[in-house]
Amino acid sequence: MQTSLAGLDMPVVLPRWVPSGAVEVVSTGTGRADAGGPAYWDDISLGPAGHRGGPRPWTVRTLARRGCRPGSDGRWTVDPSLDRAAATAVVELLLNQIPSGLPADDIRRLVNAAGDTGDRVARRLMDQRTWQRTQADVDGHAFVLWYHRRPEGFAAVADLGPAVLLVHGQVPPDVWVFALAWPEQARALLDRPRRAGQATGRA
Repeated sequence: MQTSLAGLDMPVVLPRWVPSGAVEVVSTGTGRADAGGPAYWDDISLGPAGHRGGPRPWTVRTLARRGCRPGSDGRWTVDPSLDRAAATAVVELLLNQIPSGLPADDIRRLVNAAGDTGDRVARRLMDQRTWQRTQADVDGHAFVLWYHRRPEGFAAVADLGPAVLLVHGQVPPDVWVFALAWPEQARALLDRPRRAGQATGRA
């Protein structure tokens, strides 16, 4: 999958246990403080390039920190707390396990179960029996990384200041090493495979 990064206005966390050319954009999300206000980039997820079918071995998701931004209708943006980010990481891990082709009732049951599990596990974020604490290296700086292992795979979260990092998947990396790329740099790195494919006529 390749998604346009035109207008990207948030930093992006890049995994450094694989070359930059082996990473592609999986999904992006935007939000607004109100219906008529400007759109902000909220998140961007990266995964191994060329992966097709089945759960991904890993996904690296960056959640932008926007602070409390006012909207004209009295609403405002709110950054997610770390425990909510942890719940999201677990839920996404479990949702990725749901096979295609199931009846709608079965899918609904599994989605609800994933949400309940994510909430329950995230409430134990400070319990080291559930979430181990280790370190993530981001551009040579150490950050605390909370790591949760379960039969379906793993989930991890870290607060990097300007962004929140979520990682989940089947196979945890041998080293938790990342780089924080600002928008222009992220576009240059992540758009490269798409531009190269277009230049050679590949899809």
